[in-house]
Amino acid sequence: MKRYLYIACAILVAIILIESLRLISNRMSENSKFRKFIEKNRTILILLISIILSVISFAIFELRGSSPDTQYTPATLEDGGIKKGEFESKDANDS
Repeated sequence: MKRYLYIACAILVAIILIESLRLISNRMSENSKFRKFIEKNRTILILLISIILSVISFAIFELRGSSPDTQYTPATLEDGGIKKGEFESKDANDS
């Protein structure tokens, strides 16, 4: 689920950045080189920002994730309460 949240946040931030670029370029004078650059390369900027933010979100997801040699134990009910799920080493479960 976190993966989808990271992807959604990356897309949302990209949209916010693109709209802010549009607002900035609208407030600039017609002869501004920055405004012409934004208007000419808007599609490339959208793709570039989206790719960068997607890579960052995937990197965060992978770095904060669990190790591949672990096994997830789901949440259980014990004594009328919920015991949280956890990741355990596969070696600990084998013995």
